Amino acid sequence: MERNKILMVEDDPEVALPLKEFFEDNGLEVFHTEDGAESLALFEVTSPALVLLDIVLPNKNGFDIIKDIRKKDLSVPIILMTGSEIDSESEIKGYELSAINYIKKPVLPQALLALVKNLLSLPKDLKKFEAGGYSIMLHNTYLEINGAKIKLRDKDEQILRKLLEKKGTLVERDEFLIEIWGDNEYTFHNRLDVGINRLRKKLTDFMNIRIRSLYGRGYLLEEIII
Repeated sequence: MERNKILMVEDDPEVALPLKEFFEDNGLEVFHTEDGAESLALFEVTSPALVLLDIVLPNKNGFDIIKDIRKKDLSVPIILMTGSEIDSESEIKGYELSAINYIKKPVLPQALLALVKNLLSLPKDLKKFEAGGYSIMLHNTYLEINGAKIKLRDKDEQILRKLLEKKGTLVERDEFLIEIWGDNEYTFHNRLDVGINRLRKKLTDFMNIRIRSLYGRGYLLEEIII
């Protein structure tokens, strides 16, 4: 994956073509399709570092495209673009599906370019998530929530990364154990539980998110509406 490659899925040529030209004039490589049904195949062929995605598209909508992409890649940043006022339910749905941001049309090219370049400049081991209204940056040695930095142990960072990638979805114990420790024997079950308890203490001050246990099965990261 090259850091200057982006995929744009946009069916309005008056939006897509000027943006594509502007981005390419500023050093980005842009792959474009107007058809929602073609987006996943183009994503797989090009391996973009970022996706710009319209919501209303022919043959497949933006929300379904995010679901398709997340089956292949859990971390590529996705920015949604909308040409109309978006209702709160749809906005929440986009973030739940792990979109990074919403951009309202008409798009200001300079502002969108700044956002794109900022996301592309992030270190490869640093990922950005949104959960519970917080902006969360996850590095392999620390967690940053709304600007507050919190040190993490290596295995705890991997646990939290998995929970954030699958926000709102149960992560089975064996999935944690095999991916993080490479084994699901009893000793590692205890290490997982200890790591979860450490993370809960780290997240105490952030009341809009919590790690929930499903006894005997695993854990999930929940967003709390207060």
